[in-house]
Amino acid sequence: MDATLEKIENSEAFFNFSIEAEKFEKALEKSFKKNINNYEIPGFRKGKVTRAVLESKLGPEVLYQDALDFVVPEEYAATLQELELEPVGDPDIEVGYIEKGKPLSIKVCVPITPEVTLGTIEGLEVKVPKKREVTDKDIERYLEELRSRNKKVMDKFDEPASPGDTLTIDYKCTVEDIAYDDVIDYKFMLDLSNPILGFEDNLLDAKKGDSLSIENHFPANHSLKQLAGKKARFIVTVKKVENIQLRELDDQFAQEVGKVKNLEELRIKAKKELVEMASLRSTNILRQAIIKAMLEKCDVTVPEFLIMQRAKDMLNQFSKQLAAEGGDIDLYLQMTHKKPESFKKQMWEEAKNAVKTEFILDKIINEKGFEISEEELDKGSEVFASQIGMDKGNARKNLGPLVNKVLFELKAEKAIQYMIDHAKIIVND
Repeated sequence: MDATLEKIENSEAFFNFSIEAEKFEKALEKSFKKNINNYEIPGFRKGKVTRAVLESKLGPEVLYQDALDFVVPEEYAATLQELELEPVGDPDIEVGYIEKGKPLSIKVCVPITPEVTLGTIEGLEVKVPKKREVTDKDIERYLEELRSRNKKVMDKFDEPASPGDTLTIDYKCTVEDIAYDDVIDYKFMLDLSNPILGFEDNLLDAKKGDSLSIENHFPANHSLKQLAGKKARFIVTVKKVENIQLRELDDQFAQEVGKVKNLEELRIKAKKELVEMASLRSTNILRQAIIKAMLEKCDVTVPEFLIMQRAKDMLNQFSKQLAAEGGDIDLYLQMTHKKPESFKKQMWEEAKNAVKTEFILDKIINEKGFEISEEELDKGSEVFASQIGMDKGNARKNLGPLVNKVLFELKAEKAIQYMIDHAKIIVND
């Protein structure tokens, strides 16, 4: 094998290797034997044609793909070992021109474990806010949120839509005779003060089953230049109109939702939970402050491939969470008054920092030699199993490969706690 590492840039390795002609010939023969029964050549019974005849009739390239699948992965793995590279993603492989009797050249680009340069992680200076005391206003706000989470969503059937209602629609859009893809089951809140679609005012008083033809002009400063200032026609079908009703905050609500005797006991329970939440919030604020300081002190460049992968995972998880609450990304953006561009940028930054954090913590774990006891791993596995809805019984065994994730997270917590224990923490009033 002739392998050459060209360069490592932005945590991606670029290298070449060659496959000897003899090895590729053996792979071609293996490909021929695998596929011989798939070809029908006039004058030959199925499976009886010779390789020479097959290649003369269909061309030698008919065997190339399987031959490459046989030989390239093995040679690629051997090259990684020779060059001492640790990939963290799938490679981009470019196969050179195939010429009979000559070595086959392969070019590869693959994301690899990034090099981490640790700064001084002892004595990190972080500023955190003073822990807030739980007030009566906090308790009332909590109870209102409890009402909101236990709201009744009522189908309005034949009643007209009002501001604040949630509508589900299908619509078709045509702009200057150009028809765009149909939008199905688009759900949004009818908020005339913050229109997203641009034609919300036309849906005021609309009913379930209504079909509307709406003409509208896109604003001249529209983010999509191809639509700016142009006239559009929308065919809208109203599929559902829903109204949100909050329940009365009384003893019955306390009994059914809070599982307590009366409203006063619910307030006591709310205060206890808020105190616990405040403590957890303070812990998380300190934890995030330490991680931020760590990111500033340590240097690591991660492949964009990993950031993109993490961002997609985070977006999918967030979408599932919203769906469980009866919403979606579009409705979330409308309710929070966020623009799609800023939301994507925020998601990308969060994904990048998350990936960086994992690599830096892994470096700290290895340098400091943090270990996890069998008892700690068993307990951590039980906690993780509960979080994902798995029975805690024999969790460590049942988690399978996921136990490695638990192991890393337990070690990472020790690394973070180490930095907290050795940090200079300033509490702001």
